[in-house]
Amino acid sequence: MRTPRRNERKRNGVTLLATAIAAAAILPMVGLAIDSALLYAVKAKLQAAVDAAALAGARSLNRGMDLASQAESARQTAENFFNANFPPGHLGTTNRSLSVNVAETDYRTRTVRAEAAVDVPAYFLRLLGFDSNRLQAAGTASRRDVNLVLVLDRSSSMSGAMTAMRNAARAFVDRFAEGRDNVGLIVFGGSALVAFPNPSPYGPTSNFKSASPSVSTLIQNTVNGGNTGTAQALWLAYQELKKRNEAGALNLIVFFTDGLPNGIVADFNSSDPAQNLLRTTSGCKYRLAAGRPMLGFISQKSGFAPTGTTAGIKRIDGSTVSSINEGPIQTNSDGCAYRTNENYMRQDVARMPAVDYYGNPTTGYVPVDLTRVDSPQQIGYASLNAADSAVMRIRQDTALNVIIYSIGYHGGTEEPDENWLRRISNDPASPDFDASRPAGLYVKAPTTADLAGAFSKVASEILRLAL
Repeated sequence: MRTPRRNERKRNGVTLLATAIAAAAILPMVGLAIDSALLYAVKAKLQAAVDAAALAGARSLNRGMDLASQAESARQTAENFFNANFPPGHLGTTNRSLSVNVAETDYRTRTVRAEAAVDVPAYFLRLLGFDSNRLQAAGTASRRDVNLVLVLDRSSSMSGAMTAMRNAARAFVDRFAEGRDNVGLIVFGGSALVAFPNPSPYGPTSNFKSASPSVSTLIQNTVNGGNTGTAQALWLAYQELKKRNEAGALNLIVFFTDGLPNGIVADFNSSDPAQNLLRTTSGCKYRLAAGRPMLGFISQKSGFAPTGTTAGIKRIDGSTVSSINEGPIQTNSDGCAYRTNENYMRQDVARMPAVDYYGNPTTGYVPVDLTRVDSPQQIGYASLNAADSAVMRIRQDTALNVIIYSIGYHGGTEEPDENWLRRISNDPASPDFDASRPAGLYVKAPTTADLAGAFSKVASEILRLAL
């Protein structure tokens, strides 16, 4: 009969043998789990690093005055971001490599591709003959070129904010890529001026930084004065984009204002009696005469007061960025009371046009009495309707799909209508938001100190869409 001691020794031997067999099976599994966890951690970190590198590179494609320097800037920026996020030797890795390529991958679209590889050391799996594992990761980011028209309000109420606005607008323009993005500039008081390019046969151009004068220089030289001819400015901006006629690009209008529309452009002397806007009692010598247009604008001079001073018919072709000349038109105005004093406009003009010179209805958004050329309020309402109509017509263009961004400055003597600016931008926060059309953005700038941030926010939103 076996003794208990001999049975115990036998059991201990079996246990030791079983433990050895189990360890031989379990230890490689534990090693595999540990090394796999390290591989997973390195892979996640490497992927995040190449994604960040590609995105940073794409965002830096605006740096440089030609395509080669922009591509080099993108490569250098991508490398810097990768190095910051995955430095040599990170997590014990070796043999790190990185390549960054910049290429045109689609119509007016450049893509930055970052590819990286590292050797990840094996710790436990070395027992099985694996010293390291090679990991690879790739990240891409694309930037679509933009066609952009910057529309800047330089009316008389901007006198205290011009310096801040100019600085903010110039920094905004610098965010875009010379040679790739097309940028145009419109400045407006009572009348709007296509400041760049001028002349403008093809709309916004890509040499907006290197041209003489450049867009930045033109903004710096812009002076303020006059009324707020919003409808004309917005419509001219749209026409500039129409000249480029690039449906595949990101077509944008960036609109800045500090007040409400208060001017209407029309030919007040149509030879068609039904369309002629002059009084029958007017002393205008060429009333109803064919080939004698009176093309100009009428405006208010007493805010939105029901009664007060109104003025016209003023020039739309006399100003430059550095000068304002919006006096009464002299061509074909012989005998007109307004010729010598713009405040006498009501003696010559019987009513406001039902449609402005550019085809924008002056009714619709708010009620208006078009016969009240003597009322600053009613001229303001008609001007607001014309501007609103212009935007609604622009929005109907499903080929260009123009997106409008607006910035409203609220620190001056007048304040813009935030609800209307949200409406024309098709901001999702607007009660009139149209989900079937491209969404824009309205940004409020309460003070001059907020203008730089407002323009920067719009630029960031545009570049987010472009990426």
